[in-house]
Amino acid sequence: MGEMHWFVDETKSSGFVVVVVVVAVPSAAVTSVRRALRSRLRPGQRCLHFTKESDPARRSVLAIVACSPVSVHVYHLGRKLSLPTAREACLRAVARDALLQRPQRIVIERDESVQASDERWLREELGPRRARDIEFQHLAKHEEPLLWAADAIAWCIQRGQPWTGLLADLDTATTTVA
Repeated sequence: MGEMHWFVDETKSSGFVVVVVVVAVPSAAVTSVRRALRSRLRPGQRCLHFTKESDPARRSVLAIVACSPVSVHVYHLGRKLSLPTAREACLRAVARDALLQRPQRIVIERDESVQASDERWLREELGPRRARDIEFQHLAKHEEPLLWAADAIAWCIQRGQPWTGLLADLDTATTTVA
C-alpha cells in the first residue's frame, strides 16, 4: 500500500465548504489518476477549474474521479462565520483529523493571501512533532492535478443536483464544523 495524501480545496459560494480528496494507494495508481485528469486539458490549458469548464467536460472529469481510488471528506460549517474565521475553523478540523488519519502529506491550493495563516493554524493543531511528520504544502492548481478533483467535488457540492448525484458512488464522509 502506498502513502496517504490529502488534496484540499474549498468553495466560498453558498457557505464555506472544504473538500479533502484522500488518496491512499500505490503511487502508480496516483500517477494514472493524474494522467487521466491531465488528458482532459484543452490545448494551452494548464489546469482544470470547474467554474470555467463546459458541462460535457465536467461530466468527463467527474467520471474519472468517480472511478478513481479516492475517498472524500467534506467539512462544512454548522453556522455562518466570516470567511477568515470559516477557513480557520475548517482547516483546524482538517488538521485534527490528520492527527488521527496520519497522511504523509496535505496539499492545499495556493492562495498567497491566506498561506501564512493556513500554515500557522496547521502547525498549531498538529503540534511541533506532528508538523514535522505530516508534510503540508501549498501548490498552485496547475502543479497538482488532484487539486482539480477537490475543486470539482467542491463545485458539485455548491451546485447541488444533478451534480452531486454524479458523486454518489464516492466514499464520502462529512463533518460539520461548529
